[in-house]
Amino acid sequence: MNQNKRKIRFIINPRSGANRKRNLPRLIEQHLDTSQLDAEISLTKYAGHAVHLAKEAVDLGFEMVVACGGDGSINEISSQLIGTQTVLGVVPSGSGNGFAGHLGIGRDVVRAIQLLNHGKVITVDTCRMNGRPFVNLAGIGFDGVVSKRLHDSHVRGFWAYFRYSLEETWAYQMQHLDIQLDGKKISRSCLLVEVANAPVYGYGFSIVPHADFKDGLLEVLVIKAAPKWRYLLESWRFLNHSFHKSSLAECYTCREVVVTPQSPTCYHLDGEGFDLSAEARFSIAPHSLRVMVPKAFGEILR
Repeated sequence: MNQNKRKIRFIINPRSGANRKRNLPRLIEQHLDTSQLDAEISLTKYAGHAVHLAKEAVDLGFEMVVACGGDGSINEISSQLIGTQTVLGVVPSGSGNGFAGHLGIGRDVVRAIQLLNHGKVITVDTCRMNGRPFVNLAGIGFDGVVSKRLHDSHVRGFWAYFRYSLEETWAYQMQHLDIQLDGKKISRSCLLVEVANAPVYGYGFSIVPHADFKDGLLEVLVIKAAPKWRYLLESWRFLNHSFHKSSLAECYTCREVVVTPQSPTCYHLDGEGFDLSAEARFSIAPHSLRVMVPKAFGEILR
């Protein structure tokens, strides 16, 4: 590589999201400013390979690592950039692309590549659940179960998400959770508990719109148990980002959260679902990840 240029590694997950990876190397070659940036493209070959490639890039002195995939790819890659000077770039080519949407990048792959040439670097908070990093959202209960079903399925995309959400609306059993918020204890029978660093799910849905990934605080949303028809009646609130104002919701702001389920359930970190049978302990690391965003978005956050 030319040492006078900034070194940048693109990590492409060829299996995530829609079929948009085939042309990525060509688009990178066409739209990246090679007078400034010396690019290397790496394809992931197995689950967790992105973590290794990101760590290697940091160790080799790359100035930027670009996640080409969805929120799951961003989660894996950013986990190795936290606390370093290496910048996270994002080319949205997954299914939901929630974090890219919140960053002002949107879903346009070409635009995302071009902004790497002239974007603005900001520093955002990151979080951990039982030591595992996440940058956007984590949830326990209903959305954890839906995410786990997606994780175990060969089918991806919006319609798979919609199908599993609809099925679980009728099948899901409410969870009784013990919750500590900066030491204050509450217990709730609920649909889910969402712990938010940033506000946007995939596909543009926002369940905690007041979450701010630069304020050093966690936003916690508890959706209480209710008859299933109540959730359907309130579903319109997803369209105008007002679900947190529903009478079914309780909102809290804190720095540490501990959620203990009284029976096994599921959780998600940045949209990737897993089983949960013990306590989930959340914490926040303020100003710990450098991220490339559009200049206009960076100015709004100043």
